[in-house]
Amino acid sequence: MRIGLLTTSFPRWPGDVAGHFVHGFAAALATRGHTLEVLAPEPAEPTPVPRWPGIELCWLPYLRPRSWQRTFYGAGVPDNLRSDPRAWLGPWPFAAAMSASVLERRSRWDALISHFGLPCGLIAGALRRQLPHLCVQHSADLHALERLPRAVGTRLSARIARGSSALWFVSERARTGFLAQLPGEQRPAALARSTVQPMGVALAPAPEADRAALRARFGIERFALLTLARLVPVKGLPQAVAALAHRDDLEWLIAGEGPERAALEALARTSSLRVRLLGHVAGEDKNALLHSADAFVLPSRVLPSGRSEGAPTAVLEAMAAGLPVIAPAVGGIGELIRSAETGWSFEPEQSGALEAAVEHVQRARHDVQRVAAAARVFAERQCWSALAPAIEAALGVEPVAQPTATQAREPSRDQACE
Repeated sequence: MRIGLLTTSFPRWPGDVAGHFVHGFAAALATRGHTLEVLAPEPAEPTPVPRWPGIELCWLPYLRPRSWQRTFYGAGVPDNLRSDPRAWLGPWPFAAAMSASVLERRSRWDALISHFGLPCGLIAGALRRQLPHLCVQHSADLHALERLPRAVGTRLSARIARGSSALWFVSERARTGFLAQLPGEQRPAALARSTVQPMGVALAPAPEADRAALRARFGIERFALLTLARLVPVKGLPQAVAALAHRDDLEWLIAGEGPERAALEALARTSSLRVRLLGHVAGEDKNALLHSADAFVLPSRVLPSGRSEGAPTAVLEAMAAGLPVIAPAVGGIGELIRSAETGWSFEPEQSGALEAAVEHVQRARHDVQRVAAAARVFAERQCWSALAPAIEAALGVEPVAQPTATQAREPSRDQACE
């Protein structure tokens, strides 16, 4: 089947973190024999459009000059809008460009998927005609709807629900929040059409090099904490690093980019804690890091605006690699981490809570091994190959074919589709 996928974020090159979970979602369907035609915003920087087997990526220009396209990618839409006034120029032109493209292409689609209810779910619902439409909603959708005046949020939520044949939420918290936005009479039907499932992960085999060699490769000399994340306020990294700044027996490897980098660099210069900012890390390097660190830490927090995490795929990647995870039960993280069962939770606002969790993982080796093993089993059930049939069921389509050897290859970087 040919499926249209509307999104505000998709990888700009192989290994790009932007929209990597949307790509995983699309690739899971492509390996089942479907063809995905992806409509996503054109990046500000000129770069060839990557192609993956079974996935046709079409970038949508929405502002000119191209350098004015600042709404998407980078730190993500919420942080772009917060920090860059130019980002506010893009939402309406992008919605218009996506609507025009859907009208042009929908006659050749058998089904529609939208990632992020605003604006993609609204557009898909309004223009789908009789096509099945699966709307996938993340924490950013819920936060945006909750921040709107109640009457506006209710109206938009109702349109998203009416325009979707199925709803997919990355956490129970997201589903509960969305249903609360709906008129009461609409909630039972929306609940009946809904699924709660975090985004999946791609399982990577353990590196061939032994752990000692991997640690030497990255220059790890102390008990090593690892974080894979965008460096944005909701991740809580400056606050967490400051809380452990006195620990000269620890080092913290932070892989990612974003507006918080300068604050982290300043902390690194003055901390006894060895803080190492690795920049963007992907592919084999990321896998090697996951198998060389001692614990994965994601110190996310709830922002004053009420924004919090969804269900971060980095947590599942760490679990799948057998790395013990330390994270607070905020947003959807608490649905992934059951403290002392699949990881360790801590109260982000409680003084010393993060340090106590780190110390436990340092000292309780047998407990750590037990929890990490249970977490790995849990994470392996979240791999994309296991989730693909659930995606098809939610969309109401049947698999077309089994994966071929060609579909496992890395994408080329050909020019965009016409």
